[in-house]
Amino acid sequence: MLKKPSLGIIFAIALLDVIAANGLGPLLTDYLINLPAQSVMLTAGTALMLSIQLAFSPAIGYWSDKRGRRPATIATTIASTLTTLLLIPVQTWGYIANRCFKGATNGLYSVMRSSVADLTEKDELLRYAGLMSFVVGSGTILGPMCAGWLMLVFSEARLSPLPIVTLLIALGIVNVCLAFLFKETSPKHDPVTFKEIAQKGGNALKVVSLWKQLADADEEMPGLKPLFLLNILATLGMGYYAFFVAFLTKSSLIMTPRETVQFFMYFGGLAVAANLIFFTYIAQRVNKRKVILFLASLSVVLQVLYAFSKSSVTLLYVVAGVDAITVSILTGITGSLLSVMIKEGNSQGEMFGNIQGLGGMATFATALVNSLLSGVSMKAPFFFGALSMAAVVIWTIRLPEATRQYTDIKSVHELGTTRKPNDPLPNGTSNKTP
Repeated sequence: MLKKPSLGIIFAIALLDVIAANGLGPLLTDYLINLPAQSVMLTAGTALMLSIQLAFSPAIGYWSDKRGRRPATIATTIASTLTTLLLIPVQTWGYIANRCFKGATNGLYSVMRSSVADLTEKDELLRYAGLMSFVVGSGTILGPMCAGWLMLVFSEARLSPLPIVTLLIALGIVNVCLAFLFKETSPKHDPVTFKEIAQKGGNALKVVSLWKQLADADEEMPGLKPLFLLNILATLGMGYYAFFVAFLTKSSLIMTPRETVQFFMYFGGLAVAANLIFFTYIAQRVNKRKVILFLASLSVVLQVLYAFSKSSVTLLYVVAGVDAITVSILTGITGSLLSVMIKEGNSQGEMFGNIQGLGGMATFATALVNSLLSGVSMKAPFFFGALSMAAVVIWTIRLPEATRQYTDIKSVHELGTTRKPNDPLPNGTSNKTP
């Protein structure tokens, strides 16, 4: 499926980093064993990582625009591998430090998204960007799925995190080697100083500044901001992915590490297959807005069922199976549509970084809300997700015409190759976003 070897390396780098960041899965509780409210602390760790990502992703994306993707890729993979070393002492401080420094390296994903956009034409970009969005957005599922097999093979891995930490360090070293093999996709040598990069990171902490940059980009490419807001709402609605470990291990299901890994392998395997099939064979043949409406509506129902599955493993597996082969596609669709629009603008790396930073802020808010809600009831985070998905349905129905030019087409070829950002749309309406 990956026609260019460089794309294979890009996807491998992203996937290995996702596994390294999320591979411990249910064994994370070993780092929090002396803390109260472990379900809250598990989700709070994710929130901490994503809050730090807010500053670093735009800065790393800006750096990759100025100096090329390869230097940023090498630096972030090395730093990411070093953060895994902090998990060797099975202590709370090691977990907190790991989450902090991992958040600082998450800008790697914006660089990988930019690299995919560099290498692909618009018709291919819809496919590959969708898969990349799935890989990055489903890390809390793919990590335990890919690293968890060690728990099934070695009993020691079910008793201590260290065997899996060793595996994650090894994967990180492999990733560094892949980063050095990675060929530059955007060869640039524009002058850039550390002060400029730091300023970008500082500005990113001012969410208003990032929002203004997004508004400016919407002027250049009308319809971008409403699509981004749709992606944010979908991110809120999919926040229960990061809550799964706490739900499976701390609710009345009380799954063991082995049972938790088996669930992630089941869910993740179905989700990977569904996304591969959809973005390879179906994405170019359907109206994406209608698909989003269907998936978001279905997700509302499924999340209500999740809330009542905490006493029935059978119901959990049925609901999760339907979820994996349907709703797991949603963030890939919105992410791929964003990539197609961003490719038509300028400063891809910085724009992907800004979007990842703002998206991380949304995920941080979701993780924080889920942390607080799980302290009240294990059902509550799913009801929050259902409400967010209901908002996705409403927003999708209300998308402006400028955005529908992207969401309603089946193939990007329908966009044409000569339309300028401010040209009138094919139906004669204005191309400006309300």
